Amino acid sequence: MDLALLCVGALLYRIVFLWAMPRVLDTADAIHYIETARHLAAGDFWGYDPKIPVLYPLLGAFLSLFIQDMEWACRMVSFVASVLLIVPVYMLARDIYDRRTACFSAIVVMFWPWLADYGCRVATEATAMSFWFFGAWLLARAVRRGGAWIWIAPWPFLALYLTRAEGMFLLLAAPAIAALLLAEGNYRQAISRLLPYLILGAVVLVANSVYVRSLTGEATVNYRIGFIVREFDVLRFAKTVLTTVTEVLPIMLGPVLLLFLGAGLFGGEARPQTRRMEGYLLLLAAVQWGTSLFVLSPAPRYLMAPLIVLSIIAAHGMARVNKHLRNKPHGTVLAALPLTALLLFMSVHTAATVGAEYVGRRPREPREYKAAGLWMKENLPSGLIFSRKPQIGFYADMPSTGPALEDSLGAAVQRAHRAGAAYFVVDERYTVQDVPALRPLLDPENAPETLQFLTAFDLYPQARVVLYALRPGGQE
Repeated sequence: MDLALLCVGALLYRIVFLWAMPRVLDTADAIHYIETARHLAAGDFWGYDPKIPVLYPLLGAFLSLFIQDMEWACRMVSFVASVLLIVPVYMLARDIYDRRTACFSAIVVMFWPWLADYGCRVATEATAMSFWFFGAWLLARAVRRGGAWIWIAPWPFLALYLTRAEGMFLLLAAPAIAALLLAEGNYRQAISRLLPYLILGAVVLVANSVYVRSLTGEATVNYRIGFIVREFDVLRFAKTVLTTVTEVLPIMLGPVLLLFLGAGLFGGEARPQTRRMEGYLLLLAAVQWGTSLFVLSPAPRYLMAPLIVLSIIAAHGMARVNKHLRNKPHGTVLAALPLTALLLFMSVHTAATVGAEYVGRRPREPREYKAAGLWMKENLPSGLIFSRKPQIGFYADMPSTGPALEDSLGAAVQRAHRAGAAYFVVDERYTVQDVPALRPLLDPENAPETLQFLTAFDLYPQARVVLYALRPGGQE
């Protein structure tokens, strides 16, 4: 009953979140996922970008059987996965600790606005987290209990591997971590219980390698990882580590979860079995964090799994304090303080996140891109758009290309002409930040003669979008 109510609560919270914050595509990857889903929905399994792991767009293609708009079909994959995340988080916390900790853990995941936000996006994070925690929970049960669990356990990690590039490392590391920490000395039994996982994992790795070879001509179990390795930079790696530890983790957990995290980790004696399960979960989180560092970005979305793991331990700290306070005078009131503090903090966080959309500030997602793109679709003939970000082209249903970061204004215009662009679009949110030489084009009076001003969108502060047509023959 607890779990059912918590899932309903998560569903309702995310529905309100989805309704309260109008949604548009906010990343280039989101467009790639939708384009891949369209290929798959049309039965084309060979013509999409092989850097995109196949499972998330495949799920979007499946939902498009019921939801006509592919953007919303892919968004609903994230939405459903975000609600289902409650299940493995609750079950893991209950298996490691107790029912009270399981409820507190699920409440954290339910009301964390950051997680709800990603549950409303065209992005793989919510789906990957659902697979991540289902995998962690089911694999632990397989090693500790055997039975039918050994045949169920492999599938979430296999799905994670087909959803995110780092999923391969979790797929390979998870059985070794589980065997070492959960076997309780009986390693022969642990290996026998992991045999289905190892066999299925090998089959899927080989099958995916063959599939990628048919797409790219290169047999590899992880096509995207090669691009990440080639862009590795030692200094950026070190900066990512430092920023993650000193800024991202404290900010994302916030004062309440940080406070109770200490109580969860060091609040008293724990059974050896509990410590083994904690170690298992923390090591899985360490693998996730370690592999994500090679992306060279401290963005919180790469730390989603480690942050949820730490929130489970913090929820255990809340449960400890709750239990301790029950034995004090006015115990009923005092025992409610940990959960009250959490809900208060999450409510303020939610209000700040959603409220920012209604106080005249620039919205978090580039809604001006959609407005500009739809205007182009309705009012202009199709043509190549020269724009730093592809979302405008997506909503205009036109192809797009863009400037190089080091381009001067003249070089960007020349590049647009060489590409055969029909339209030149400059926006204040990203383009002029990435390519400062284009900032003068935010004012049409500064435009060279080869650019013909069409219209501008001033929907939000610091979010101006200016549309130009390229006059043929100009080479400034």
